[in-house]
Amino acid sequence: MRSQMLVAALLVLAAVFVSPGGVVLAHHSNAEYGNNLTTMEGTVVEYRWRNPHVTVVWDTKDKTGKTVQWRGELASITTVMGSGLTKNSLKPGDPIKISVYASKLGTPESVIQYIERPDGTVVLGWSNQAGGNPENRAKREASQPAAPPKP
Repeated sequence: MRSQMLVAALLVLAAVFVSPGGVVLAHHSNAEYGNNLTTMEGTVVEYRWRNPHVTVVWDTKDKTGKTVQWRGELASITTVMGSGLTKNSLKPGDPIKISVYASKLGTPESVIQYIERPDGTVVLGWSNQAGGNPENRAKREASQPAAPPKP
C-alpha cells in the first residue's frame, strides 16, 4: 500500500514538472508568421525591454504613403543580450531598416530577423526568435566592415 502511494505521488510530481514544459515550448511557435522576409524602413516608436519577449514598435509607410505602426517580437532579454542587444540599443525616434517575417493574418505584427541603422550599423544581425542560426550569423558578420579600433 505504501509503495503504491509513493509511486502515485511520483507520477503526480512527474506530471506537474513535465506539463509546464510543453506549454512553454508551445508558446515559442512561430506558426503565426509567414516564411517571406520583408524589409522596410521606419522610425522606432517604442522599444520594450522585458520578458517573455523584447519587442520593437515602429512606424513605417505603406504603399499608399499612409503611416502604419508595426510591432515586432524578439526573444527573451537574456537571449537577445547574447546577440549583442542592450536595453539602450534602440530608442524612440531612431530610424531603422528592419527585416521581419510578417503575420500570416495580414496584420502589422511580426517576428524580427534583422535590424540596422541608416548608416549600415547592425543593431541585430540575426534573431533566434525568427529562426536564425549560428551559420547565418557568421556569414552576416563576415560581410560587415570591421569595427574601427577603440582609442
